[in-house]
Amino acid sequence: MALVTQTDTVDPTAQEPLLAYTVTTDPDPLKASPENPQAPEEKGELVIVGSRHSGTPADVQWIKVKVPAGAMSPDLATDLAKVTYRISLNGWSGRLDASAKEFVFSPEASHAPIGPDTGFTIQLSDIPVNRKVGTSPITVTESSRTGSSAFQSRSVVFHVGKFPPDFYLRDLVCDPLIINNGGEVVLTWQRSANAVYELLYGETSLNVTALTTKKITNVKSDTMFYLRGTVGDPSNPVVRILSAPVTVRKPDLEIGNLVVNGTTNLKGATTTRDLTVNTANALHVRTIEGNGSYGSLAIGGRLTLSTAGREVNVQSQFTVAGATTLNGATTLNAAATLNGAATLNGATSLTGATTTKNLTVDPGADGYLWLKTGRLDTAAGTRLHAYGTVGIFKNSSQGLHANYISNGYGQKTFRADGDGFLSIKLSCLSYTSNTAWRELDAYFTAAAATAGVTHEIAVPQVQLSGSPQAVSLTSVPVAKGATVKVSLNNTKLPGGTGNGWFSVFWTPLGGGPNLTQVAASEVPEPVEDGPADAQPLGAPAEPEAQPPVE
Repeated sequence: MALVTQTDTVDPTAQEPLLAYTVTTDPDPLKASPENPQAPEEKGELVIVGSRHSGTPADVQWIKVKVPAGAMSPDLATDLAKVTYRISLNGWSGRLDASAKEFVFSPEASHAPIGPDTGFTIQLSDIPVNRKVGTSPITVTESSRTGSSAFQSRSVVFHVGKFPPDFYLRDLVCDPLIINNGGEVVLTWQRSANAVYELLYGETSLNVTALTTKKITNVKSDTMFYLRGTVGDPSNPVVRILSAPVTVRKPDLEIGNLVVNGTTNLKGATTTRDLTVNTANALHVRTIEGNGSYGSLAIGGRLTLSTAGREVNVQSQFTVAGATTLNGATTLNAAATLNGAATLNGATSLTGATTTKNLTVDPGADGYLWLKTGRLDTAAGTRLHAYGTVGIFKNSSQGLHANYISNGYGQKTFRADGDGFLSIKLSCLSYTSNTAWRELDAYFTAAAATAGVTHEIAVPQVQLSGSPQAVSLTSVPVAKGATVKVSLNNTKLPGGTGNGWFSVFWTPLGGGPNLTQVAASEVPEPVEDGPADAQPLGAPAEPEAQPPVE
């Protein structure tokens, strides 16, 4: 029985369930049924274990398990009516809501408490597994509360893979299990030939698709090795991961905080980023001299001059390769190069050969300039360029809708409580090898209309097998107080079988408010000409003559 560990919440802004859930499958892993429709279907089982980790019981009205059913790759079952279902809680019963594709479990009373001593299982057995290889989202939703608060729906998603019948990945073995610092290990495993395999450890990723054994040398710390197998369509692959550990005698260590209450002997080269000597006392040093022909001094941790009036004067080139924090008045009289993270918390004077005409922060892959508090001003007439991705992280995005296109959407109108972007995404989910199939020329369309302008996108109802997945996306700017109307045309050709996925998102600017859905009757009549002092979305206010000093 396999443990399904890949999970996420349905909505990043939603509250997590009050109960903790784990999902296992039998067999391990689940096998997709043969593609031949005449062949019998494979059977599978999902076992969901629920528990309450907090000491305070949670009141639960119902628990629903949504299982995608159909003939598409994201579907798990072909027919939910063939599934046997049960729950182990006394006084609870279950039923199948076929229209919602959900199994609903509820107590005899209006709700029932579940505490830390009330573990339970939900079993979905004899599942006729879909014939398409892929990953299926299994959604567990509970209606729960604590105390006398209102009941809320809280969901979590488990991603369950359906593998080809001949796929296998097993028996990852690390030999030996315990080695000396700098030693080597040999990893062996068994696998089928119809997948891509990667060996992952630390920050290393090795492609081992053609291998069943690998020697790893110079291992200096306790290490967990992961073997990952990936198979299926890249648009919806399935992944299986095995792990194996090795323990190193006298390992190299990289830790966070270290408190030593006794004697410490440092016999080799020692680098200390932060050194605390019995926090009630201090480390007193009159002179620190470096060694080497020029008397260099290397400090890998923290150097603090805390007495008032002390100065640090740099008369020559000053190179800092690590994190730099300047909390007080700092004078750099010569060329200063800061190669690491630099934090300027106090007054900083750059009076030497220091040029800030062009400031580069860590030319590596992950450097950044972080304005932690305050504000960033640009003078009138200057320009701000972003050559990469601009992320707006506060509040993240608001998911307004996501579903199969065939399920429909209707037409909805939203009012923006703050400036932002409304995004619509369409993805085609149906494929065919028949180039003459008429549905290749039929399309699903979606539109967003705001400020008198309609933005429309489309994807084919069916596309040719082997071609990249057809995806269409549009983002529409919406000013605060304005409305935006979203509509979907999911009309199929007579007898058509095409389908796709429809998603609507809202991204607020500056972490502002989200959208509010309104009725059509609440939408004001459009105005031909706006007020003379109106500004477009995102237009800056009149710049101040000089930014105020905070």
